[in-house]
Amino acid sequence: MFSFQSEVINFMTNGKVTVKLLKQLGFITEGQCVIPNQFYVSGWGLWLPMPNVTLLPYFSNSIAIGLSRDETIIYLENKSKPNTFITFEDNGIKSSEFDMDEEQMLHEREKEIKRRLEANGYLYPKSIIDVVSLYVTLGLAFEEKDQQGRVCLDMIIRPLRKIDDVLIEP
Repeated sequence: MFSFQSEVINFMTNGKVTVKLLKQLGFITEGQCVIPNQFYVSGWGLWLPMPNVTLLPYFSNSIAIGLSRDETIIYLENKSKPNTFITFEDNGIKSSEFDMDEEQMLHEREKEIKRRLEANGYLYPKSIIDVVSLYVTLGLAFEEKDQQGRVCLDMIIRPLRKIDDVLIEP
């Protein structure tokens, strides 16, 4: 986005830029998704559960194409993979039986994220509804009613809060 365009958007929106706004202004073309450019710098990529991270582009796209909250949930269910959600049940394999491979590292990452979420009063997502609710609860997205009265979602692009301001380390 050009500097002038950025300044005009800041003036028009009081600095708040969302996926819907960018779509209305013609900055998002069909089939394109927008992720906040500060997503990783602000810690969201580090402390958001993997289901939320992997579904974020689809979530953004669902907003850009104008889906309601309920339609977004169906859309995300269709985009999710069988291994999208991690179970924390003991699978019978002990850490000493194999090296710390990618799957084990992911499992350890998710256990730590689950711990931090629960310490802050949030639940680790077990379903698409949980994923969407976590986006909203953490302030990455918000609900609003459209002109037809449908509950829809929008996602903050800027300013993006730091995840450490939302998830206080216990």
